[in-house]
Amino acid sequence: MTSSTIEVRELRIYPIKSCAEFSVNEAQTTRYGLSVPSNPLLSDRRWMIVKDARQRNQRHLPRMALIRPSFTSTGLQIDAPGMTPLVIPFKPVSPEIIEIEDLNVKGQMYDQTVSNWFSKFLETPNLHLVYFDEQFEPQHTKNIEPEFPNEALDSDAVAYHDMAPFHLGSLESIKDLNQRLENPIKIYNFRPNIIVSGVDKPYGEDYWREIQIGDKVKLRWFRSCLRCLLPTVNQETGIRDSKQEPWKTLQTYRRKPSLYGNKAQFGIYLAPSEHGIIRVGDRIQILRDDKNF
Repeated sequence: MTSSTIEVRELRIYPIKSCAEFSVNEAQTTRYGLSVPSNPLLSDRRWMIVKDARQRNQRHLPRMALIRPSFTSTGLQIDAPGMTPLVIPFKPVSPEIIEIEDLNVKGQMYDQTVSNWFSKFLETPNLHLVYFDEQFEPQHTKNIEPEFPNEALDSDAVAYHDMAPFHLGSLESIKDLNQRLENPIKIYNFRPNIIVSGVDKPYGEDYWREIQIGDKVKLRWFRSCLRCLLPTVNQETGIRDSKQEPWKTLQTYRRKPSLYGNKAQFGIYLAPSEHGIIRVGDRIQILRDDKNF
């Protein structure tokens, strides 16, 4: 099936899990998600903030949304309101490696100067930044959230992502959701990597099972994205919605209890079948779908 009107509108890499995005016009697909084409190690969610060997994210610290990393020729520059920019190498100099207990994956720690910067801005002591090195064993997607069915292959894996290397959402879906909300939000609350437009109906992406983006890249669906309270955080202000929106509204019409219990869906998780470069403006073809989903 060909859908010539569907196209990529935005590409967003989140270098540090739960921090702000780095928008690009083109990105290389890798096993671990989108990366900068010039260097596959500069990829999505390869860095993460931890405390007491457990991940921290916007569910714990919503102001993380205001921390904005960008890539430089030698590493990352990290900016936040009221803070002196922090410049760090891509890979920590420190040899210290820890096990992140709640993810069962390792992280190489940056030094105390980096820790102090994050602890100060987030007003939380003993925070540390860690890096996912290529030598580390990744999380295998098939084993994440085993209480919900997924179609991941044994080879599908992630670094510090919650579930998938690629997360896609459509402008048609966010438009429909906003018509149900008292205070409309932006799709950025859901933190997708690939934002598309031209889908034939809201949530039409739910039914896609394999897509081709541009001339080469192929991505496979393996599960709907099940929503927690993180999208209640405004990504521009770092403030959590006091009424727990859009989570509450999604609960009223986007649940599929037979598969996902009381979890609501928004967006889809994808894994790579064929790698290549994705560009803003690329057309998307639906190669397989499941209209009975």
